[in-house]
Amino acid sequence: MKRNFSLFLLLFMALLFLGACSTLNDLKQTAEKNMAIDRTLPKYQLNKENFKEISYQGKTYVIQDSTVDRERLQEPIGKVAESVTVNEKNEILSKEELRKIEIIPKKKDEKRFHFNFGWVYRIKNTSPDEEVAVVVNHEYRLAKIKK
Repeated sequence: MKRNFSLFLLLFMALLFLGACSTLNDLKQTAEKNMAIDRTLPKYQLNKENFKEISYQGKTYVIQDSTVDRERLQEPIGKVAESVTVNEKNEILSKEELRKIEIIPKKKDEKRFHFNFGWVYRIKNTSPDEEVAVVVNHEYRLAKIKK
């Protein structure tokens, strides 16, 4: 009985190991594919005065609060590739400021907002001259052309 259980446990561990190797290989292939795509994407510029605006080739887009469903996305057409932390006055905080530890805290806690921007996508049945989707903090946000 013990021998059968040991054999079953060994077989189960072998199958688990093979499954994990397959998953790791899939993750590696996906990462390599994404890195290759990322190298080819043109860079959209983030407006450092107004973090709701990105621009590319003379076109400015305003990032909306609304999101776009993943099913509506087509291929990526660009990237913003910026990560910033701002205070409540929309001032970018430096890495030194973010690392600073205050021995005696200020009277009022400073609010901070972190924005991590990523790829820009074409939206199905919509011209990129009108709208695109941009990744902001892992959400697909609608960005409309500024008129």
